[in-house]
Amino acid sequence: RAPTRGEAMSAAARSTSPTLALWDGVQSAAEKKARMINMGLHVFYPEWQGHGRQFSTTFKTSTLKIYGSDEQVTFPCQTCTKVEDVKQAIAGATMCHVDDLSFFVKQGCSTRKLLNSDEMRSVVTVRGITSFKPKRHKWPHPTAIIGAGYHGLKTLIMYAKSGNSDLVCFDRNDRVGGYCWITAANKTSKLQTEFGAFHVWWGQDVMQGKCGYPDEHWGTFPKKDKVLEHFQYAAEQYGILPYIRFNCNVEKLDVVGMKTAEDRYYSLTVRPLNGGTPDRVSCSVLWNYPGSMTKNRIIDYPGEDQFDGSIGYGMADGAPVEAFPNSNVAILGNGAFAVENARTCIEAGCDKVFIVTRRKNLASPRVPCWFVHQGPQPTPGRIVLKMFEPMYQLCNFGDPWKFWSVHASGDRHNVQIIQNSRFGIGDVTFLAVACGKLEYVVDTLKRCTRHTLHLTSGNKLENVRVIIKALGLLGDFAVDRFHDMNHVTGFYCDGDWRRVIFLDATGMNAANFTTFSTGIGTTNYVRLNKFLFDHPKEYYRMQQFGLMQQLPQNKANNEEDKPAYVYDVRYTNSTFVIMNSMCPRAAELSLSDAPYKHKMYHIAHPLDRFLEECIQSWNEYQETWKKNGCMAEYVPYPYTRSMIEDYFKEYNAALGLDTRASGPPDLSREVADTSEVPKFVQRPEWATDEQVIRNAEQATKAEGARWWHEVSAQNVLKPGEAPAGKAAH
Repeated sequence: RAPTRGEAMSAAARSTSPTLALWDGVQSAAEKKARMINMGLHVFYPEWQGHGRQFSTTFKTSTLKIYGSDEQVTFPCQTCTKVEDVKQAIAGATMCHVDDLSFFVKQGCSTRKLLNSDEMRSVVTVRGITSFKPKRHKWPHPTAIIGAGYHGLKTLIMYAKSGNSDLVCFDRNDRVGGYCWITAANKTSKLQTEFGAFHVWWGQDVMQGKCGYPDEHWGTFPKKDKVLEHFQYAAEQYGILPYIRFNCNVEKLDVVGMKTAEDRYYSLTVRPLNGGTPDRVSCSVLWNYPGSMTKNRIIDYPGEDQFDGSIGYGMADGAPVEAFPNSNVAILGNGAFAVENARTCIEAGCDKVFIVTRRKNLASPRVPCWFVHQGPQPTPGRIVLKMFEPMYQLCNFGDPWKFWSVHASGDRHNVQIIQNSRFGIGDVTFLAVACGKLEYVVDTLKRCTRHTLHLTSGNKLENVRVIIKALGLLGDFAVDRFHDMNHVTGFYCDGDWRRVIFLDATGMNAANFTTFSTGIGTTNYVRLNKFLFDHPKEYYRMQQFGLMQQLPQNKANNEEDKPAYVYDVRYTNSTFVIMNSMCPRAAELSLSDAPYKHKMYHIAHPLDRFLEECIQSWNEYQETWKKNGCMAEYVPYPYTRSMIEDYFKEYNAALGLDTRASGPPDLSREVADTSEVPKFVQRPEWATDEQVIRNAEQATKAEGARWWHEVSAQNVLKPGEAPAGKAAH
């Protein structure tokens, strides 16, 4: 049926309703103000009008074109917006000097140079820059990277992705992967966290081509060989292998020039491991990745010679796997490596594992780990512990709130978790406890006799055939000697900002959890320091404001066998907070992380598939143990989709979000390319609603009034001055 004339008019009236049109105009104006504020432009407000010329506050768009280039940007401004204001905004965005910029407009058959006091035109040509993206600094010598493990590969990838090929990397191995995964990892090692939190191309700005959102090829918890395959794959996809010199050792570093001189550089003595002649390589910037601590803490106990069993260390295939079947195994220590070794022992067919530890650390089931990694915002510690509860209660693992590392307020609303090692992650640890395959023994080893461990408490563990030592790892003082340093300031070796050093920081110290893995932390570390190396003026600005005095300092401690470069997670967090607060431009590079990690996780590891995999693994362990004689009753998996949906509700209520177990609405694998549109002219990510924009207006209004009065004193009221006939408030 065709609509009647009245119905048609009603529909038309609704579409052109003055109220709706006014509301659309308000929303449009708010967004334009947000974009102007984000650019650094000064919005003019009608109440500032003075007695002279009246300024038009009408919004318009202006297009800037770079002379001799196709690159252009379009942005909102006001009719009264000054050329000087836009110049300052462009200079800030491109990190050039404002005096280098000239604006021209076409005027008939000729062009006219705009004055700073002129109002912006609709189409303007700018000279003095070649791009609207900041121009990176060109150092006289290459950027050098020591180590082609996870961190080194990430650094190479991000440099190559940005178009910088003036690179050289050194590694002792004959392939990518680094000490941690090539040497330290056992043959049976596997990722404890999901692959999505770990893959080396983590980050919206890092993805390209086939290195996008991880697919099922890589699995959820890949083993050592698969992890190494992914490193090689990434190196090939990003084209970074030509920059890496394998089978060599950087044995000496000489600083050429004064340590504080801008023209200093570093001369590296590089020795081939095949016995060739050393050569020298000069570099202007040095990234050093010595590996997370690389030496076992060696402790020999009385009576080891009488033990009459196998004794080994829990890394670099030092544990005697062939002795595991049908044996009782004692693991000394309770860090993540100890938990990983417990899994290896159980899968290899041992009868029982004892984890002997001075105090019992928190461990994480798989579901809380997945939840933290998919969350767009950090998960509060109280929710993390609440997610631990079902597994802890089911397996009689203890009350997570009463562990020594948990510091909670009386109402358990605020929680800080502080322990010397990271969470050991995995469901099998808890299941093995529930089925009698694993027992935690809170004690220390005093001495050994044949197949017996005598503990400090006077108790004994008998019929033990294997001892695995997982007593922690130590740093190497050779790294400190290489840099001729006894302290690190922030990430800077001996306070030298062009020699940065990084490792997986030790321990845990957090009230809110963004990750249990290395992906996001390494990405932000490389972003931050690469930004400063690309734009050294930003570092010198920070230096003038006292950066080096504010950064924490880590000194070598010989008594604790701790080199200067080995710092803990609290130190790392403090350094990030200080540097990001002093360099907001670098911090802005991470604004896409929250939506990226949320979307990426629900594409790579959707909840239903992840939960199915967890339950399947849980049941397979029990079936295997039952076939091998385990008499324990079946233990049901403690997590359900309904429970996880409730965790989402609590998470949303705590953070004011609207996340769901099914993930965000857009789960397409297509990666939006926003690289062609400079961020400074896009709608800012902080402009989430009108109240936020009004808050931004209030925060910038005083500065705007001051600026406008300075450039147009006779026409603009002084800040705080009331218009004629009105009293000042």
